[in-house]
Amino acid sequence: MAGPHDEINRIERELDKEVGKLKKPPSTGKTAKHQSLDAVVATSGLLVVVAIAIVFGGRLNVTQRSALTGGVLGVAAGLLVGYGIGRMR
Repeated sequence: MAGPHDEINRIERELDKEVGKLKKPPSTGKTAKHQSLDAVVATSGLLVVVAIAIVFGGRLNVTQRSALTGGVLGVAAGLLVGYGIGRMR
């Protein structure tokens, strides 16, 4: 009767033989691109929601609110523009 180490070695040899037979399907890369688009759109949407929440927040004065809202909306727009430029490359 073979010991556990012999059995493990036999299984490893069988797996090593099978590795050469496996072929990976060609990757088109489309799923990764769509996932990054989803992430960009979701992040931009979240930033817009944050900007809207800031507008309705009462603890900041008008100047602070408008500056923070403009910054958040600028980041959202920059994220979308950056994604579009990266997509063209």
